[in-house]
Amino acid sequence: MKSTKKTHDFKALDLKVNKDSVSPHVIYFKEHTVREHTSDKPSGRTLFIINVPPYADERGLANAFREAGKVVSVILTSRPNSSETKIDTFLGEPTKSGSFKVCYLVFSKVADLDKALKLTELQPMNSSEHQIKVGISKWLDEYNNSIQHPKALKSKIESFMQDYDKKMASQQEQEKELEKEDDEGWVTVTKGGKIQSFARTEKVKNKIMEKEEKNKKRKELKNFYTFQIRESKMKHIVSLRQKFEEDKKKIAQIKQSRRFKPF
Repeated sequence: MKSTKKTHDFKALDLKVNKDSVSPHVIYFKEHTVREHTSDKPSGRTLFIINVPPYADERGLANAFREAGKVVSVILTSRPNSSETKIDTFLGEPTKSGSFKVCYLVFSKVADLDKALKLTELQPMNSSEHQIKVGISKWLDEYNNSIQHPKALKSKIESFMQDYDKKMASQQEQEKELEKEDDEGWVTVTKGGKIQSFARTEKVKNKIMEKEEKNKKRKELKNFYTFQIRESKMKHIVSLRQKFEEDKKKIAQIKQSRRFKPF
């Protein structure tokens, strides 16, 4: 039974392993349209496919769309992405066995993409040159491919770390160049900065806490409310009276010692 229904601009067709498959799987596809296209997913030649079954591989998907034209590359990922498909780890991209995937199918010509969008039936994924493995044979291949040889793994790690060291060294050199003064005397501030770390001793912690307390006291609103103004006036009057009494005592003491010379 052919399926040609459309769901939100997606076209749906049956994906078969063999020509006589009893229970085919339905995939949905449309033209890959984004604002910024990358070199591995060129504009006008890339087909975006979702709901790809776990057993489908690159060669099988290319066979399914072989009537449309020549397929240049097939990119299988666990989720849609708009960036270049570059893996920045020495172990590669982690894949979940049994999970559905997303595919980016790139044709050699723009006309081939138009033909793919007009297809009413897909070809079987299996061909005389390629047979998709399912069941135990597929699981055995996945397990064998997941095992890394110690020497090969060591060489991958060393090459990865060498590239990483070169990348970090180049970044540090760029930051040093930016921190130098230009002709007008300006200095570019980088994220690294020149702030030296300090030991968090008890003395340093106490100083920090004292500084925070002072900042809190500065931020407090003084003489903002009516009762604060009234209280501050009363305190001022009391301090003036105390000062007046102290001055009277000083004058009395000076008179007793006969040192008082008012004129």
